[in-house]
Formats: sequence, C-alpha cells, structure tokens
Amino acid sequence: MALTGFTFDRPLTERFLELGYDLYRGDPRWIPPSRKGLAAQLSPAFPFYGRPGHEHRRFLATAGGRPVARALASVHPGLRDRDGTPLGAIGFFESDGDRPAAGEVLAAAAGWLRSRGLRRVWGPLNFDIWHGYRLMTRGFERPPFLGEPANKPCYPELFERAGFAVRRRWNSLELEGPEALDRLLAGGGDVPGLPAGYRVEPFAARPFPDVMARLHSVLVASFSSFLGFTEISLGEFGELMAPARPAVDRECSLLFYDDEGVLAGFTAVFLEVSEAVRAMAGRDSPAARLRFLLHRRRGARRAMLHLGGITPREAARRSGLAGAAFRLVLERLRARGCENLLATLIARGNPVRRLYREFAADERREYALYERNG
Repeated sequence: MALTGFTFDRPLTERFLELGYDLYRGDPRWIPPSRKGLAAQLSPAFPFYGRPGHEHRRFLATAGGRPVARALASVHPGLRDRDGTPLGAIGFFESDGDRPAAGEVLAAAAGWLRSRGLRRVWGPLNFDIWHGYRLMTRGFERPPFLGEPANKPCYPELFERAGFAVRRRWNSLELEGPEALDRLLAGGGDVPGLPAGYRVEPFAARPFPDVMARLHSVLVASFSSFLGFTEISLGEFGELMAPARPAVDRECSLLFYDDEGVLAGFTAVFLEVSEAVRAMAGRDSPAARLRFLLHRRRGARRAMLHLGGITPREAARRSGLAGAAFRLVLERLRARGCENLLATLIARGNPVRRLYREFAADERREYALYERNG
C-alpha cells in the first residue's frame, strides 16, 4: 500500500474524487452527489482555501495502483469545541473497507493536524458543519433521503479502530402514513396558537434571494450555540442553498415575526426528492436537470422537516413560538396532502424532540460525530 499527501495536485485530486463514485457505483440506494459541486470544493478557487489561517491536506491510499481510501484534514480558525479548544477536522473520508488503508489515511490526517497544534479532532467533518458531517451508524436498510449522511456500514468501526469515539448522536424520525401525522396533531391539542401580535409568512411570499437573506439572519442567530458552529457569510450561505431551491416547499416553509415585526424564527420544509436527484446521476447537464424535473413530483406526498429555529431573543421571551410554529407547519403539510414526514437529524437531548411525542423514541436512523484526542 502507498500513501500520498498532497493539496491541489490535479491528477491526484481526480483520483481522490473518483474513489467516492467507484465505491458506490451500482448501489441502488446511493444518491450520487453532484460532481460539479464536489469538484468545486476541491478546487483552489473554493473560498475556504483562500482565507487566512485556513489550511488543508489530502491523503490518498492506493493498493496495486488503485485508490482504496481517502481523507482530507483541514484547519478552520473558527472551529472550536464548547470549552474553547481549537479543533481539527477530517472529512471526505471513503474506504473500500480495507482496514489498514483506512487506518493509515485517518492516522496521517490526524498526525498532520497534530503537527499544527490540533490534538482534538472531529470527523467526518468536511471543513465545517455547513459542508457535510457525521456518519450514519444505524438505518442502512431504510430508504435514504437527500441530505442524510451516506456511508458504508463499516465506517463507524473504521473510525473507532483509528482511535475515535462518538462525540454526539442524532436521529431522523419517520412518521409513516397520514394516521401518524393526524395522531401527532391530535395529541398536540394543548399547544397554543401563535402569540398575540405575531404573524407568519411563507417563503412563497417573497423572492427567493430575499427569503435566503432573512433565513440566514435568523439561522445564524439560532444556531450560534450549536455544536461546532462557525460563522458563514450570506453569499456562501446562498451558494449552499441554491441547489436545494427546487426542493423547498415554499408554502410550508415559514418565517415568523414577533409583535414588534422582528423576525423571530423559521421552519424549512423540503420535498423528498431523492429519486429525482438519483436520476441526475451526479450530473448538472440540461438532460440531467430534465430528469430531475420528471421525477420531482414523486416526492410530493413525503416531506422533510429539515430545519427550524428561533432567535435567542425570542427564546428568552418564552412566548411558546416553537410549539405553535411546529403545529402550524404540520397543519399545512396535512392540508396539502402530505402523508409521510421525515424529521431529519435531530440531536439526542435536543428539547425539540418533545414536540414529536411518542415518535421521539424512533431510533431506526442514527448518526454520529466522532472525536479523537491526542
């Protein structure tokens, strides 16, 4: 086995990129990521690389001249643990299951970060939490959804063998069938409506760029205490959200304003368009976009409640907005014929899980962020 460390070497980067497609090609569950999008993240023009204090190193293991494992170590000056400790990140991990090769790339990435003074490392983490992180640890038999961590079942073991331990776990909750949504709504009869003077506005009421600017302002505020949070500019946020625009349910995604007209919270709902994205086969050509449009309607009866949050100012008021917003979204989803709901990537211990009542115990889908010290 040979191990190579590099940054922007074009031939090596192409092999690094292609490994991810080679490993999953032929897997009917796989939702191929955009080649254009991934290539952009590995290009010298990607904004991360040009910022002060941002560094990275790519590692590629080969056996018999064939790539078998990869990882990317990165340094983000703003990435810190809750206690203020600077963190290193290891992302873009893939392996054909060869334990020695996987161990070598993870050890090399951790060693490179250690040489830069970063002894606490999180992974998988592609630069920061905005660009993809976590491993799936349970639920490999479930139908995948767009935005769900996608990896081989052996990856958690490979991380643990390399000295990583679980730092935090998440679940996605599945409410299957209209009776599940109806039961959740019926059980929430004690949830009050919107506080007096508050108003709601669907994303559809404004041009998409305007909505993204408002969403960015409240999301950055509401996620400021989130594990691994780093600042993100409006421009970069807009670029991240642009590919998701066709999947946004603009009538059920809502902005909430308080009695003073101040933006206080939001919910973001997406159509489940995994089949449509799978039909694109990782391409961005006009033909691929047409295939997406032809398949998109199939996800109309299944929705993903991806994000939601209220500002710290609103949380301090204890107005009950979170519960009222949750119920209002459920009512809108049922009114438009939604029969299945995925509440995605909710952290263990997050108070929002209480809103899902008996469905909060669903652990069929599980994900984890790993940490290594030393």
